[in-house]
Amino acid sequence: MRLVSVVIGVDRDKTVGSHRRDKLETLVAENDANDRNNVKERIVRAAADLFMERGFAGTTVREIGERAGVGQSSLYHHARSKGQLLAELHSKHVHELIGLLESIREANDSPTIQLRNVVSALLAMVDTHRAVVTVYLRESYALTDEAREEVRNERKKTDAIIDEIIKRGRDIGEFRPDLDVYLTRRAILGMCNWAYQWYQPNGPRTMDEISENFADLAVASVINGPSAKTGKSSGKKVKTDTPGGW
Repeated sequence: MRLVSVVIGVDRDKTVGSHRRDKLETLVAENDANDRNNVKERIVRAAADLFMERGFAGTTVREIGERAGVGQSSLYHHARSKGQLLAELHSKHVHELIGLLESIREANDSPTIQLRNVVSALLAMVDTHRAVVTVYLRESYALTDEAREEVRNERKKTDAIIDEIIKRGRDIGEFRPDLDVYLTRRAILGMCNWAYQWYQPNGPRTMDEISENFADLAVASVINGPSAKTGKSSGKKVKTDTPGGW
């Protein structure tokens, strides 16, 4: 019996040891993956900040590595070139924007509310992802032809969602029947996207206030009839007559 007990004990120890090794190897693999993801995230964030500050052409790969706090070997392991990082920034932004717009479209709201939410989403991106938005809107000239085509195809999806909201509002009589969907979408995108050029987080207007004003402007330009509901939220009215603009 003692012999059997010893044998069983040995087998059990081997099993436990095997489980421990497996668990340790899993933890090490997960930690390595997290470290790699964190390094890549730092590199991408550093690239976005530098491209915003200095432009794509004025930024070197070495500067990106220094800003991210990684060595050159680690940098080249995660990014072959600054062009690759530029393409990744564009792709990440447009896919995130598509996700936001799809959630707005799928919500059971009126076209007026949806349009207000589109304005809010576009401006929220400027507020929370300013570097990425700046790069997306200003540095696309430096993309490769292949990357530019991919981004252009994804941008068409965002345009289609906004067009769909405007068209639905027009078709059900909530928006003016004479609306040009294409020009309306271009006007709204231009108004919101250009905020990356002048918005200051510490300025006299918060992004919530700017968003409320811009949503009012967007809805006022499309609403059908002077007495139609604008979908404005019932909060404190934002003053718009402060000297010095925004």
